[in-house]
Amino acid sequence: MDRGGRNEKRRQMSFSRRLIKVWIFGVAIPLVLVEILFLAQFYRINYREVEESITSDLNRMSREMTDLMDNMKMLSWLMEADGTVGKNLVTYLEERDSAEKGNLLVYLREQIANYEVANPSVANLTYLYIPKGQKEPVKINQSSLVYAGMPAEEDFLCKWENIAFYGPHKSKSMAGEYECISLLRRYRTLKDYGEIYIYVESGFRYLDELDMGSMADMNSVLLMQSADGKIMYSSNEEVAAKGLDWQKGITEVQMAGERYQIYSREMKGDWQLHILVPTREHYRLVYRMALNLGLITLFVISFCLLISVLQWRNTYKAFNRFDEGLRAIAEDEDVESRVERMNIREFDEHFELFDKMKKNILRLLGKVQEEEKRRRELEVRVVLGKINPHFLYNTLDTLKWYAAGKQDREMTRFITALNRLLLYNMSRDDGTTLERELEAIGAYIVLQQLRYDIRFVVDTGKHPEILQTVMPRFILQPVVENAIKHSGCNKGEIRIEVELLASGKISILVKNNGSPIDPEKIRQVLEQKQDVSANGIGLQYVARMLESFYGSEFVLQAERLEDGFNVVEIRIPFAAEAIVKEARGICPSRADTVL
Repeated sequence: MDRGGRNEKRRQMSFSRRLIKVWIFGVAIPLVLVEILFLAQFYRINYREVEESITSDLNRMSREMTDLMDNMKMLSWLMEADGTVGKNLVTYLEERDSAEKGNLLVYLREQIANYEVANPSVANLTYLYIPKGQKEPVKINQSSLVYAGMPAEEDFLCKWENIAFYGPHKSKSMAGEYECISLLRRYRTLKDYGEIYIYVESGFRYLDELDMGSMADMNSVLLMQSADGKIMYSSNEEVAAKGLDWQKGITEVQMAGERYQIYSREMKGDWQLHILVPTREHYRLVYRMALNLGLITLFVISFCLLISVLQWRNTYKAFNRFDEGLRAIAEDEDVESRVERMNIREFDEHFELFDKMKKNILRLLGKVQEEEKRRRELEVRVVLGKINPHFLYNTLDTLKWYAAGKQDREMTRFITALNRLLLYNMSRDDGTTLERELEAIGAYIVLQQLRYDIRFVVDTGKHPEILQTVMPRFILQPVVENAIKHSGCNKGEIRIEVELLASGKISILVKNNGSPIDPEKIRQVLEQKQDVSANGIGLQYVARMLESFYGSEFVLQAERLEDGFNVVEIRIPFAAEAIVKEARGICPSRADTVL
């Protein structure tokens, strides 16, 4: 007894270990690997996003500085190339009449004011004049708010197309102190008067409005390095002081006890714009973004692990009891005995099913087979029962149309064909012969020729014995009806060709020269289980009847031929041993019969 209990326990533990292995290798390890892959992917994505954000901000600031310097250059060019301003400036210097000289000065002042108003990023446009024999410059347009004086050489930034840029340095404006970029351009040298320069500054506090974007939150440092390699501007001089010699091309630097990553842009004139981003802040932002997404995925994965553990425990406990119940059913020879219930609906229902199965399984097998056979027969009879009312209605409708239009003409021929068709359709036999099926089609065509201009041709081929093969009733008439109803016109040709193939099967071709059919659409219709025809007696009915009669030994397909005919082909086995000895009706006396 003890040994049996130990064996049972060993079997239960074995199943438990299997479930644990499945949980570890199928749930826990894949989820942990997914979390690691997610974190690695999040890190790469966030690192790339941070790099792209810094690069985008640096490119934006580079464009803003380039636009500013281009604007300053353009205005200096206007002050030099404008024919009226330049000409009047020379006239002003050469004019001796004080009144006229005053008028010229007013014009110069107004023109320069117009330039400044039209370009808010630029200010303090000034003509500086160094009289011959002197060193100190003099302002020509005295209305300018800048002090007369040349930029200091120590503030030199770069030289660009014979134009010198200085700064950033303190503005020479009388309106206030602020950092600016200045331009100095030699205008011309007058032999009798001296040298004339054009001086331009950036707008009021324009440099203060430069936005570092997301880099400002990372304690980044903005540097401007002159073409001579000196730092001309630093947003944090505790890290990099102004005037410091700076090595070009470096990507990392250790300064003020902090390690920085350097992002640089080469500007026009060989000066450079640098952004120093603290490495610690850079990776803190990357890790913070990855950690936020990682925590979300970790929470989801932890929740999935918890749910899987709970489900494992419930499944193992219930399955263990279910296994014991199955063993009790298998080992119990008394079919009336019942197994202890688990109070779990699904398992208890299965116990009930197993109790019933022991009593009923053999009886149910025979019953299912018999009911399946009856169901198929009933389905065929139900479909056949729909045929007679449908075609009787269509025929009577044709009769009404014909009687109203032509009265008694050819009525005898019409009624004879109608009687043949109705007698054939009302037969209770499931099977018929190919010969009788063709005769019924001939009667149906006679009826339809009263309304449609149809030429009907039947070609029975070189083997008349195949006309005696057994086949389901009412197979060809739905195909011929579709050929007539959907031909797209009131006249045409219907051909039925019968031939014996080398494979031993009979090929029945129904052809018409009406509107082109779509073989793919017909194939899709045949694949549908539900009959989509208006009366339930269409190609799907034909396929269902053929399948019921022949199983899988038949072919039903459609195509459009190059000669303009639509073709529906039916291939059925030639059951030579089932040939009907006594055929009723009229058999065609020649291979081709034309109606």
